[in-house]
Amino acid sequence: MKDGGVKAAFGKVKITPEEPAPLQGYDPGLYIANPDKDILDELYARVLILDDGISRQVIVSVDCCLTNEKDYLSPNPNGQMEPYRQLLQTFPEGTKRLWADAAQTEEFTVSVHATHTHSAPEYFSEKYTSRIAAMIAETAERLQDVQIRAAAGQCSVSVNRRPHLQHNDTLPIDHSLHLIMIESIDGESLGAIVNCAVHPTLLANPFNRVSSEFVGLAMSEYESTFKEGFVSLFIQGFSGNVGPRDHYRTETEDTYPWVLEMAQVLHRDIAHVAKDLQPMGILPMKAAEKQVTLPTRQGYFMPTIDVTLQGFRIGDLLLLAVSCEVFNGYERLIKPYSPASFTLMSGLANGCHGYLPTVEAFRDGLGGYEMNVTPFDETVSDLFVRAAAELVESL
Repeated sequence: MKDGGVKAAFGKVKITPEEPAPLQGYDPGLYIANPDKDILDELYARVLILDDGISRQVIVSVDCCLTNEKDYLSPNPNGQMEPYRQLLQTFPEGTKRLWADAAQTEEFTVSVHATHTHSAPEYFSEKYTSRIAAMIAETAERLQDVQIRAAAGQCSVSVNRRPHLQHNDTLPIDHSLHLIMIESIDGESLGAIVNCAVHPTLLANPFNRVSSEFVGLAMSEYESTFKEGFVSLFIQGFSGNVGPRDHYRTETEDTYPWVLEMAQVLHRDIAHVAKDLQPMGILPMKAAEKQVTLPTRQGYFMPTIDVTLQGFRIGDLLLLAVSCEVFNGYERLIKPYSPASFTLMSGLANGCHGYLPTVEAFRDGLGGYEMNVTPFDETVSDLFVRAAAELVESL
């Protein structure tokens, strides 16, 4: 590698279930997909590896709902603390370590992201995590010198969904869509990162079907516009209170045609933002990880929860990943602390620790599903912002 440069490579592997699979997102005990008849489209794991000759960063985006390696107990959606809802591990313990070893790097430089499709298996066994590890190892052998372009715009698929998990455009959200394009030194597009916030929860009637939902389908559509081998990672944003537009959960018909339509809308948004791609700096490369201990609300079985914050700096780009379903309002509170021109926020990454509402949501009296199932109390807001600010400022 020439001095002052970065090498990168992308990889992609199919992880569509090949055996009956309880689906995470609604009720795994009730909705079980039969691979012979319930696969609507393929699920994938996608990876980006970056290396500056000193350190290596690995971003893994998986068509799954969560990213936890340990079970998580969520307060009951009915508004009572118990009985808890048990969210089983998505991956076997040690999966992130396995993927770090495959990439020949440290575990804190690997960030694992769920697209948050609600139509994917509750659990991916070693059969699938080993398949991803093999793909990561193969990708690490194809590193080449790269340059980066980036753009920011708006996505039109998102809307606030509080308090009834339905379209509510009277409450604000950040509609930002970030596109990061990684190219060879000769200008050939190798792959991309797409980042925006939205719950992929359109597929219904019936619920026991496998799909990457409209976010995954939009990635596949975008990939198809480039030469073979181009890979586009979807990085889910701070989407705790963000749903798909026009979604009221009153549909009685098969909604898969709507999923396909919304994928095209998101793809058009990406293509529109791509018109504004501009070169960005690619150095320095830094990575940091920290745990922030957040207090839980009265009655939860643990007094605190350790939430994982991870930050990647890649020149003019900064990625902050959090192991919670973070409310969208935190974006405006944290971004001012970022030293980078393009700051990407990601929830549902590197673990599962429940919904993380803003202090405004705790106090607005609207309630709703997210407020019923959060394990936290309102004192977490300042603690979280302070910890996130310290992390991004250090990069």
